[in-house]
Amino acid sequence: MSTSSAPVRYLLHDGELIEYADARLHVLSTTAKYGVGVFEGFRAYWSEEDGELYAFRVADHMRRLVDSMRVVEIDGPTDIEELSGQLLGLIRANELRSNLHMRTQVFVDSADGKPDDTGPSTVYMAAIPMGNYFGATGLAVQISSWARLSDRAMPPRIKSIANYQNGRLALLEARRNGYGAALLLTESGHVAEGAGYNVFIVRQGRLCTPPSTESILEGITRDSVLQLAATQLGLEVDLRPIDRTELYSADEIFVCGSAAEVNHVTSVDRTPIGDGTNPGPITQQLQDLYQRAVRGRIPGLEHWVTPVYGTAGA
Repeated sequence: MSTSSAPVRYLLHDGELIEYADARLHVLSTTAKYGVGVFEGFRAYWSEEDGELYAFRVADHMRRLVDSMRVVEIDGPTDIEELSGQLLGLIRANELRSNLHMRTQVFVDSADGKPDDTGPSTVYMAAIPMGNYFGATGLAVQISSWARLSDRAMPPRIKSIANYQNGRLALLEARRNGYGAALLLTESGHVAEGAGYNVFIVRQGRLCTPPSTESILEGITRDSVLQLAATQLGLEVDLRPIDRTELYSADEIFVCGSAAEVNHVTSVDRTPIGDGTNPGPITQQLQDLYQRAVRGRIPGLEHWVTPVYGTAGA
């Protein structure tokens, strides 16, 4: 992977470039006091062969950001094309040419916030060089004692900042117990998702994942995997509730997300999955397809990527 020699100098604040160190949020804002904020995490991938940086499914992420604002009642920008253009412009301003993690966050930034404030809002965007989030060795996963929050309590299908305390507690518990990652169950005991990533299993030759009604984020990477499995591998995916014990008897398990990408699980509660080391054959195929897709290498799915510098004529 190419790395960028250019420092990350700028963030974006309400569409204007600011110095990285100048980003501020008032300590008594509604967001700081009550966790009222939403965000999106994106990835972009550098192609040495093309001399180009490809941003992945930017408009889809911005569309979900707008949906998130609607659900938690934040008065913020809704022009998806404008938001997408601002993020790409930030990357160009920083002259970044490496694999990136980007983030767009919308806060309720009132100076002395009240819990029912819906504005004023402020939008920050960042683009930071980042390689493989987990590494390539696979994940030893613990099933958390914390339950995944339900749609009756909080909106799990969107990226609300407050939701992520749920996964954070699960991850901290897993790390204390010597695991690398965590999976959470619903209140009814079905598999939901991980601490910031969706989950798939392969069992008896079938690829399965929980449906969106099982307290999961409606993941864009999850959607990408579903489309790749169908169009490239000809696989029918079972969208159904998954029991805890199915994890222990699964042939393959992998997690996926913008940061996590497609990463295989080597064990669950110290029960080996597959050979306990390597990704299984379906997981490996989907990992390879995903890495091709994020660089615009899958015929028919080129619209998923936006060439960052090509759009500027550079």
